[in-house]
Amino acid sequence: MRTLEAGMPPVLMQLVPAGPGGVRDFAEVLQQCWRRRGLACEIHALDPAQGLPRSLRPAGLAHAPAAVLLHYSGYGYQRRGLPLSLLRQLRDLRQQWRAGLRLVSYFHESYADGPPWSSAFWLSGLQSRLGLQLARMSDGVCTNAQAHAAWLLQAHERLAGQVHVLPVFSAIGEPEPPAAEPLQTAREPVAVVFGAALTRARALRTTVALAGALRWHGVERLLEVGPGGPAAVPAGLPVQYLGRLEAPALHALLRRVHVGLIDYPASLLAKSSVFAALAAHGVPVLNTRVHDHDADGLRAGQHYLSLVDAPGQRPGATPVLRRPCLAHPDDWQAVAAQALAWYHPHQAEHQAQVLAALLHDGATAP
Repeated sequence: MRTLEAGMPPVLMQLVPAGPGGVRDFAEVLQQCWRRRGLACEIHALDPAQGLPRSLRPAGLAHAPAAVLLHYSGYGYQRRGLPLSLLRQLRDLRQQWRAGLRLVSYFHESYADGPPWSSAFWLSGLQSRLGLQLARMSDGVCTNAQAHAAWLLQAHERLAGQVHVLPVFSAIGEPEPPAAEPLQTAREPVAVVFGAALTRARALRTTVALAGALRWHGVERLLEVGPGGPAAVPAGLPVQYLGRLEAPALHALLRRVHVGLIDYPASLLAKSSVFAALAAHGVPVLNTRVHDHDADGLRAGQHYLSLVDAPGQRPGATPVLRRPCLAHPDDWQAVAAQALAWYHPHQAEHQAQVLAALLHDGATAP
């Protein structure tokens, strides 16, 4: 593995949307990985209305080179997902720095979509064009799913082969020592639901229709973990709200639960930090969302379990239960092992090395 520390620019910064959330967690894990390698990195929560941080102004640094990792999520920087001022500021910054700035953009999202009565329906085209403009002005482009990469490759022919797909790593860290899981029969008969409040609410609502199948699979109750109070939505099984847990407590919890429950598009599972955390801890995952299509090397029935029947169903429809399958503990553990093997190349330390290489000179480290 190449050593990057000596050649990194003096200014290394991550720009993130203001406020807490998965993007900020992602940046903080990267910062921790780089610090362990001796790389000093500043995280700046960016409000485009207030402008870019002073530490990025070349006049104050005698034109020392700078490397910036911009974490892009349109709605994070502007409430309609149209951060026009951010793009203007970045263009000005490029002109000021000229060759002294290396900008790598990590696209956590692409653009929104929705029904005709939603603003997302009318603004999605402009959101897409702004994202592609950012890709064109970047020295390096990364994203977390093949679907986003296909969109980004529209930006410019020079990006062909240069959009790096890096599925997200576990934002709560990885277990130490690495997951060496007990037999599935040794786990408690509970399903864990964690993440942001809206994420938890989606998953909990599905249990109303899926309660019988969940019981058939050995789940007797649900544990809800996350900040902001319980989701307070109907659920088909008893729910215990544990609140926000610190990483050590969450690591311990994930070692003993029977299964992790999510409700997420199958084609975008690679961008789910909840799925990444469950996979990293060797927890079998049940995805209750109507299946659209496999992507990013993940397959239903091999890397995670699905309790809904997809053919002919539209997103948002009431789930139709498939005949229960994969009930034997050995089968559950095999699925968890496959997910863990898929996750291993995407763990945080590896991605930190890849991103540092892109910020250094554009060459990815082996």
